[in-house]
Amino acid sequence: MDLIQRHGMEVKPVPSLVQPLHPLKDSLAVLDLTRHLLRRPCHIVHTHNSKAGFVGRLSAKLARVPVIVHTVHGFAFHDQEPLWRRILFRNLERIAAHWCDKMIFISQPLVDWALRERIGHPEKMVRIYSGIEPERFRPVSEQEKRAIRQKWGLGEEDAVIGIVSKLWKGKGHELLIRAFQRIKREKAEARLVIVGEGSLRESLRSLVRRLDLAHDVIFTGFLADVPQILATFDVAVLPSYFEGMGRVLLEAMAMGKPVVGTRVGGIPDLIEEDVNGYLVSPGNEEELAAALLKILNNKSLAAKMGEAGRKKMTERFSADTMVRSIEKVYLELLERKGVSFDS
Repeated sequence: MDLIQRHGMEVKPVPSLVQPLHPLKDSLAVLDLTRHLLRRPCHIVHTHNSKAGFVGRLSAKLARVPVIVHTVHGFAFHDQEPLWRRILFRNLERIAAHWCDKMIFISQPLVDWALRERIGHPEKMVRIYSGIEPERFRPVSEQEKRAIRQKWGLGEEDAVIGIVSKLWKGKGHELLIRAFQRIKREKAEARLVIVGEGSLRESLRSLVRRLDLAHDVIFTGFLADVPQILATFDVAVLPSYFEGMGRVLLEAMAMGKPVVGTRVGGIPDLIEEDVNGYLVSPGNEEELAAALLKILNNKSLAAKMGEAGRKKMTERFSADTMVRSIEKVYLELLERKGVSFDS
C-alpha cells in the first residue's frame, strides 16, 4: 500500500473484505466498493485472486464500469479443500467469469484448468506470464555470496537449500523439512533456509526440533530484500500442493539458481526437466529429496541449470513484457467498448 501511495495513486481500503468466507462482511464489501465506484467512476476495474476477484467483479458490474478485467493466479477449489468448498468455489468462479470482459491467466496450466471446469469462454482468455524486474535479480559474485552467507551463519562449503514462501498450508514446508532430514543422512553439510512468515511458523519450528534439525534449519522470517537471501541458495525449491505459477522460482532463476518444484499449477511452465531444474510429484518426500541431492551433488550441473534458467526468465518472464501485454488488453477493450480516457 505504501509503495502505491508513493507513486501518487489513491488507495481505497475495504475493511469488510476479509479472507475467510463471511456472507455479511462479503455483502458489505460489495456495497462499499460499489458505492465507491459510483462516486469515483473509472474506465477499468482489474481484479486479482478468488475472493477479491468475485467481490470486485460484482461491484464493478453493479457500478456499470465499462471494462472489467480479472487475473487468475489460481483457483480455490483445489484438491486440498473439502468437497463442499470445491463445489461452491467452482460455481462462484463460473458465475463471476460472466462479469468480466477478459480473463488473464498467469500460466498455461491455469488456462487448461479453467477450460476443463467450464470457467469462462476461450475468447475471453489470454495468457500473460507474471513477470519480474530482471535488474533487481542478478547473479552475485562468489565474494558477495560468501559475505551474505556469513551474515546468516552459513559456511562457504554449506550446501544450501532455500524456500521463499508464506508459511501456509499447501506450500509443502512440512514435506520439505522431512525430505531435508533424508538429505542430511547423505550430505552432512546440507542446510535449509526457510524465508517467510505465516500461521505455520511455530508448528514448523516444533517439527524441526523433533527431527533434531534445529542447528541445520534457519528461519529468517519476512525479508524485504529477497534477492539477497536468494544469493545464499545453491538450489531453490517450491514443493507446493497447488500453485498459480510459483513466482519465487522465477526470481531464483533470475539469480542464476537451479530450481525444484512440483508438477502442479503453473510450475511446469517454469521448469524444464533436466534443463533448469527438476519437477517432482506433489507430496512425494523421497522424490523431492532425490531431486535436490542430484543438484547439490553436482556443482557443474547446478551451474548449467542456473544459466539455462536465467536465460529462460529474461526471454519470457520480464515485468516489461507483462506490462506491455496488459496495456494491450486494456486498450483493445476500451476501443471495443468505444471508451476514451477523456470521455
